[in-house]
Amino acid sequence: MKTAIKNIIPYFLTSIFVIAIWNLNTWIDNYAWFPKGNDLLILENALSSIFYYKAIFWLVVANLIVFSIRQLRKKNFIATIISTISAILIYFIVGQLVDKKCAFHYYSVFHSQSVTEQYLKEPIVSAGYHIGPILTENIGDKKMKYRRYAIVGIEKIQYKPATLTLAKILFDKSELDIFRADAYQTLTTFQTEETRRILDDFKIQATGSIDIKVIELGEYFIKNK
Repeated sequence: MKTAIKNIIPYFLTSIFVIAIWNLNTWIDNYAWFPKGNDLLILENALSSIFYYKAIFWLVVANLIVFSIRQLRKKNFIATIISTISAILIYFIVGQLVDKKCAFHYYSVFHSQSVTEQYLKEPIVSAGYHIGPILTENIGDKKMKYRRYAIVGIEKIQYKPATLTLAKILFDKSELDIFRADAYQTLTTFQTEETRRILDDFKIQATGSIDIKVIELGEYFIKNK
C-alpha cells in the first residue's frame, strides 16, 4: 500500500501543479475588470474551453516527463526512450492541434476583455501564431473593437501572412492615420522582401502631408515600442 502511494504521489503533485497553473491563467478576474453586457458570459465560456484543452494537454505531457525521469532513475532505458519520444511527439503534434483549437477562444477573450491598455495584447500573445488568421480576417473591419491592439498583436506573433491585409490598411487614405501607422510599424518588423517592397512603394508615393505623417508616426512607434 505504501509503495503504491509513493508511486502515485509524483503524478498527483504534478497534476495538482498543472491544474493550479491553468486555473490561474484562465481566471476570469484576469480579464474582466469592468465587464459589460454579455462580456462576462463570453469570457467564462472561452476561458473554460481554454482551461479544458490546455490542462488536459499539459497533464499528459507533464506526467509523461515525470514517468521518463523515474524510469531513467531506475535505469529502465527502453521505457525512458519510449516515454520521452511520446512526450516530444505529443508536445509538437498534439500541441499544434490544441493551439489551433484554443485560438478562437483566445480571440473571444481578446474581444470581450475589459482591462487597462497595457494588458490588451495578452490574449494574443498567449494564443500565439494560430490566432493570426482570425486577427487578419477581422482587422479589415474599421469598426473592430481593439483594432489597434489586434494590428500590433500581429506584430507580436509575427504572423507574416497578414502582409497584404496590412498593406491595404497602410495605403487606404480613408483610414485614420493611427491605424495606418500601426500597419506601417507591423510591416516594418516583418523584414521580408515583400514587406520591404511594399514599404518602399509607399514611401515613394507618400507625397502628401498625411502620408508623410503616417511614416513619421510609424517610425515613432517603432522607436518607442
